[in-house]
Amino acid sequence: MKSHLFILTTIGGLVGSAVSDTRDLPVTRSGSVLHLDGKPWRAVGPNVYWLGLDENVIPPADEPFYAPTNASYPTRERTTEIMAVVRAMGGTMIRSHTLGVSTGNPLSLMPAAGKVNEEAFSAIDWAVYQARQYGLRLMIPLTDNFDYYHGGKYDFLRWSGFDLNRARDEKNPMVQNFYTNFKVVGAFKEYIHILLTHVNPFTNLTYAEDPTIFAYETGNELCGPVWKDQDVPAEWVREIALHVKHLAPQKLFVDGTYGVNRSHLEIDEVDIYSNHFYPISISLLRQDLTLGENPILTLCFCTPVFSGGGSSMTVIG
Repeated sequence: MKSHLFILTTIGGLVGSAVSDTRDLPVTRSGSVLHLDGKPWRAVGPNVYWLGLDENVIPPADEPFYAPTNASYPTRERTTEIMAVVRAMGGTMIRSHTLGVSTGNPLSLMPAAGKVNEEAFSAIDWAVYQARQYGLRLMIPLTDNFDYYHGGKYDFLRWSGFDLNRARDEKNPMVQNFYTNFKVVGAFKEYIHILLTHVNPFTNLTYAEDPTIFAYETGNELCGPVWKDQDVPAEWVREIALHVKHLAPQKLFVDGTYGVNRSHLEIDEVDIYSNHFYPISISLLRQDLTLGENPILTLCFCTPVFSGGGSSMTVIG
């Protein structure tokens, strides 16, 4: 069995690293170790989910605002501030849902099937640019298991004719069509294509090209019809991974299944597996550590440490 990385998120102290001119170099994986500029690199930092679309701030009356979900675009100052804070604390990366998950909301990147809202790119572009300026790297989920303000898998289901929402249909077997229905999977892949081929005017790089984004993740806490059932088909994970790596060959790819699905361990295109723990579970951690024949060197705990716009800490390495 080949070596892989596992992510675990912890509230432990951040690991600092001196900022050097490596912003144009990709983060790479060798076995179970991440490298930057030929040296081992550890990804440590917060989950700042609101960088592309916020739900915590009501903007001035003349700014875009969608009241039903309290959605607005974060100001440039707010985004720059969090980058400075993470850098000052010794962080090396940020995980952010709304830099990749942006569907179904009038302010989203894709508010409706096949419709692209170019205005939504502005906040995303600025966040990626500011991360680059501060020497930080980004890990970006591409969809969400939930039906929150920023969107998720239910948008693609609804756009393909499945009348489903999480509040009513979380346990409905029809939600598996997100992974198995040709039309739904095709719509999701087209969304990924639109996102990754966008050119950031601040960097003149596509998101696929910019090494600031070191990893894309299938999604946040993906499940099947039963919470934490890990029922995410390996064939789907491989298909999405191949699609991302075709568009962005130098990006690392994260399996965003909620929990480590043993049937996914042989997917060559997956670089990082993940698990989230609410609260921290040492027994589950030890169980994950026994998976596979190779040592697991990188793991991931998730636990809330911030309120009002923060969420969890991530450690990879």
